[in-house]
Amino acid sequence: MKKIGRQEFDALFNLHYEQMVRTAYALLSDSALAEDKVQEVFIKFWEKRESLNIEKSITTYLKRAVIFHSIDHLRKAKKMEEHITNHSNVSLNLSLNTPETELLNKENLQAIYDKIEALPNKTKLIFKLNRFEHLTYTEIAETLEMSIKSIEYHMSKALNILRKTVFGLLFLSLLEIN
Repeated sequence: MKKIGRQEFDALFNLHYEQMVRTAYALLSDSALAEDKVQEVFIKFWEKRESLNIEKSITTYLKRAVIFHSIDHLRKAKKMEEHITNHSNVSLNLSLNTPETELLNKENLQAIYDKIEALPNKTKLIFKLNRFEHLTYTEIAETLEMSIKSIEYHMSKALNILRKTVFGLLFLSLLEIN
């Protein structure tokens, strides 16, 4: 990549900023947060501009960087939320379930999460964007620059795998009850 000076960077920023904010907003649903994430991507771009090896267009590079930076933020936020939820559940301990059924429910839920994490990377990403981030197939297709048919294929694949897991766990739970 050719050396980018301050004027070229400013022009690049002005040209792509709004589009990148819209991309981040599609994932984050928070305009201030979307702007923060885009600014962080541009800061990293500026800091690493001399060592970057951009094979495709700068627009594609920036868009993917914004997508991955936004997804990384969501992942960290979700972990923090889970930590807070788990901590409050432990401290409150208001469950009406028996310890055995509570343990079984946690094990089943963990098995489902493990199965989600074991999905192929692209299938897992698409599934999480749809089910956890509530993006439509169209929004996912635009964000990942894929066809809607590809998104449908990956969702179908993920749901079939998870359906088998859930039915297996349900069957085992029924056996343990009897």
